[in-house]
Amino acid sequence: MLLNLLRYAAPGLVALIAGAATAAPLTPNTLSGQPPLVINHRGASGYLPEESIQAYQLAVQQRVDFLEGDVYVTKDGVAVMLHDGTLNATTNVVAYAATHPEIAALRSANGSYDVTKFTYAQLQELTVTYRNATGYGTYRDGYYNPGTHYQIAALAQVADMAYQAFLDTGKKMGIYPEAKQGGLPVVDAILAVLSDPKYNGYFAAGNGTAFLQSFDQGQVAYMNGKTDIPVTMLGVCPGTAAAAAQIATYADGIGPSTGQTTAACVTRAHNAGLFVHPYTFLNNPTQYETYYKMGVDGVFTNFGPVAQEVRDALFPVPEPMSLSLLGLGLAGLVGLRRRR
Repeated sequence: MLLNLLRYAAPGLVALIAGAATAAPLTPNTLSGQPPLVINHRGASGYLPEESIQAYQLAVQQRVDFLEGDVYVTKDGVAVMLHDGTLNATTNVVAYAATHPEIAALRSANGSYDVTKFTYAQLQELTVTYRNATGYGTYRDGYYNPGTHYQIAALAQVADMAYQAFLDTGKKMGIYPEAKQGGLPVVDAILAVLSDPKYNGYFAAGNGTAFLQSFDQGQVAYMNGKTDIPVTMLGVCPGTAAAAAQIATYADGIGPSTGQTTAACVTRAHNAGLFVHPYTFLNNPTQYETYYKMGVDGVFTNFGPVAQEVRDALFPVPEPMSLSLLGLGLAGLVGLRRRR
């Protein structure tokens, strides 16, 4: 009974208590003083088709810390989860259009299908498929069912899942939407979802249940001015203290690629008050260990259970009296938020 309850308190805790951890424990050396966050990249995309409803449902079952994904706005104004601006690489749109002339009519001259030309209802007719890239669907055996209609998720559905997971288990689960579409309306659409009254303020700044992100500096600065929710500038890892200080004028953290991330960069970022969430981690336990030891504050991963297993082996198990503090881990960085 106790072990069952502990599973709800912290992913991987039971395995640690059972003696599964073999590595020497680390003292949390991240900016927040908490073990790194496990951010499930595009849902459980190492197992099921990326950013599908089912991939996010599996990520919830895997008890990750954050559900992450890319956001576009449909023709009728619905914020949906999709990495590409076109549907060709990750849905069955080409085959589907062959027998549905109303969908074929949406094809661009170059043969692509732009998500912004589709209504939300039209997107729901399509089936999400695996991207032809390393690390996507690596573990599909036992998870993927070719007869299932994998559907594109709306941002509101992902928010619903995180909020319901909290209501069901008491463990905070957050969301980490990326403004993938250009311009500012997509940011407003994201913020509208996060501020929906049905969540009773769950995703409000200060709760540690939401981050925002973009590769576009203009969008990041706009986010920073619109909300106190922490904002991540993607694709950068400052090479100098001055560069880190400059990023800190409009962002709260950085999301560099693993190739950009070095121990020196992490230190510079932390010295400037920036958290560090590198992307994208696959099924390589040694890589997680290397970056955790650099002091990164979280990882974007296609394989949440792998990220959790390595993290939980490297960081000490809290004393029983400290279990009530586990939920504060998600909020640790939020206290660092600075108003510009």
